Amino acid sequence: YWGDHLREINKSAWVYKRTFTVPDVPHKRVRLHFEAVDYYASVWVNDQFVGQHEGNFAPFELDVSRFVHQSEPNTLVVRVTSPWDKPNPKGSYPIDHVIRGLVKGLYEHGEGVIPPDVNPIGIWRPVSLLLDDGISVDQVRIRTQLNGQIDLKMTVTNATDEVFHGSLDLVVKADNHKGQGVTLRSPIQLQAGTQIIEHRLSVPDPQLWWSWDHGAPNLYQLACTVCDESDTSITNHTETFGIRTVRLERSPERFTYYLNERPIFLRGSSYIPELYLSQCTPEKFERDVNFARQANLNLLRVHVHVSPPELYALCDRVGMLVWQDFELNWTQSYAVEFERRALALQREMIDLLGNHPSIMTWVCHNEPTMVFTRRQNLEQHPDPALYSDACQQDPTRPVFICSGQIEEDWQRGGDVHSYYGSIWTADYTDIAEHAFRLNTEFGFEAPAALSTLKQYPDLWERLKHLENQIDDLWDYQGELIQYQVEYLRRLRAECCTGYIHFWLTDMIPQVGCGVLDSNRNAKGGYGALQRASQPLHVALEHNGKRPASLWIFNDTMQAYPKAVVRWTVRDANGQILLDDKQSFDVEANSVQKVCDTGWNVVPNDCARVELSLIDANGQVLSENAYKHPFQPSPRPEGYPWKFDPYLGTKVFNRPDAPSLADYNINKALKLIPLPVREHLAEWGMRQKMPIWLVSGIAKLGDVLLRG
Repeated sequence: YWGDHLREINKSAWVYKRTFTVPDVPHKRVRLHFEAVDYYASVWVNDQFVGQHEGNFAPFELDVSRFVHQSEPNTLVVRVTSPWDKPNPKGSYPIDHVIRGLVKGLYEHGEGVIPPDVNPIGIWRPVSLLLDDGISVDQVRIRTQLNGQIDLKMTVTNATDEVFHGSLDLVVKADNHKGQGVTLRSPIQLQAGTQIIEHRLSVPDPQLWWSWDHGAPNLYQLACTVCDESDTSITNHTETFGIRTVRLERSPERFTYYLNERPIFLRGSSYIPELYLSQCTPEKFERDVNFARQANLNLLRVHVHVSPPELYALCDRVGMLVWQDFELNWTQSYAVEFERRALALQREMIDLLGNHPSIMTWVCHNEPTMVFTRRQNLEQHPDPALYSDACQQDPTRPVFICSGQIEEDWQRGGDVHSYYGSIWTADYTDIAEHAFRLNTEFGFEAPAALSTLKQYPDLWERLKHLENQIDDLWDYQGELIQYQVEYLRRLRAECCTGYIHFWLTDMIPQVGCGVLDSNRNAKGGYGALQRASQPLHVALEHNGKRPASLWIFNDTMQAYPKAVVRWTVRDANGQILLDDKQSFDVEANSVQKVCDTGWNVVPNDCARVELSLIDANGQVLSENAYKHPFQPSPRPEGYPWKFDPYLGTKVFNRPDAPSLADYNINKALKLIPLPVREHLAEWGMRQKMPIWLVSGIAKLGDVLLRG
């Protein structure tokens, strides 16, 4: 994971070579199918160049019919490169010290996410040899309506020199339920080349796909079969899909997501399953999605990458929504040529994933203005073109031009990343100064479990000073997450449609924002996220100094008339200071203020507050608790500035660690005293200035600092 020696891996091409024979079966076409290669791939068969591909996630095929020998061995050579970006001498680590030139999220990120010396490379998914009669259904785009209408757009290829006459059979049947299906047979005539065939079907009594907290994730199977004139099957193609709609109602005042025209509140966390995606397995995905489900989350944000296909199929089946990022992160190239490459790969992403009902949003770029003087991506290339193209390619889902940092542009973006009590401010209660329409990043970095840290000597040597601090750091992470999740849930009453915490799991042993470490040990934040994200939840509103009111959050479709809210306040010795209750009618799919507290207790005497929600039959529906809620823990010493360049992570109060505000920055900035720089950086990351002013400063900065 760490060390300059890892960078050597990417300084040369990786060359794969093997021999293969073509099976002795009737066929007219031979194709090589690559499920995924990272990053640039060039392919030769029998010393003849047959094609190339850019990207790290998308399958691609090459027709090698005229290059292969039918009765003797063939030689296949694949040359793969994933080069490092050139240093940007006028930038600052870890944000724009390079201008990212690959359309790829998972490499050299640093700052607690991806170690600075990691850049995955190679063939990491299977390669297959495909033989057929020259006819293939290459892609099927499926769009659905709530009345059961299904619109199909099929890309079909006839690679022969003759016109093909036959029929197309379409069969839709229930997959995981007992609903009805539909069939259609139609004659087809295929000219040589690639063509589009469109059909509309209607499923009787459609069984809709829902997230797990709103219903059943009902799925259907589509089988497309092309037959010749003798009714012999020539090729077939299958897809799994769900009947559902999703939309985002945007306004300057509030956002509201709708699933199947029902308002839905997002309770999510960001997710990268592994640093090296080749290590992913279906079993690991099932484990992690189960962790998310047990944490009461209804959404995973697939952060700055496209995951292996098994993740999306699993989310479809268990009813886990997916917020899908494209592969751009922070400062990317703003050349027109880079825009062209990014557009091609974004189209491949949407084509690849577009039939998954779990995917409910596309995001073109994560935090392109992380350095607010770097606005070329957002304002010039490639983000405006990516946004326009995604909206045109898939008008059935909301699209965000970027995630974070353009709150004012509510029509194309409008979500917010906030790090109060973390890298923005010293107090996590500061979040209450900010009303969000949608918060898609917040959290706090905490170390992995002691057993995980000690597995790696290099890591432990640099983090052993934390041995007796881990519990306190975990407690702080938990406090911050619970407070901020409950605040965001209260905002549903006025403006907010959900939250996406940052993030579920650390990819490697480190100090990271994950509430699970890389060995899936739960940090303090996991229990807090689980508790605060209950679909039916009772919560205390407070400002860190005194209580204010009690709330009920009900994201389910069940109402609870004549319920009872009960609260108990205890001192440090466990003695009851206050014990009371109130009857309350809980509405379905709502957020409600129960009452103001008005508690006659001294706030600092309140060591524990216990809440419960009980139905009319006396059954406990939800429980919650707070430890010393009116004496919030301070932000840990040394955070967020003490930093280890080798690990690429924060190290809190390690005495010999440099400050991020003093590491690899522009020489002119070093004239400013370090504490002032740190304070200004925290203020700058909040990006509270008007867009016109920020753009003006950015243009001036380009002239003065970068030419």
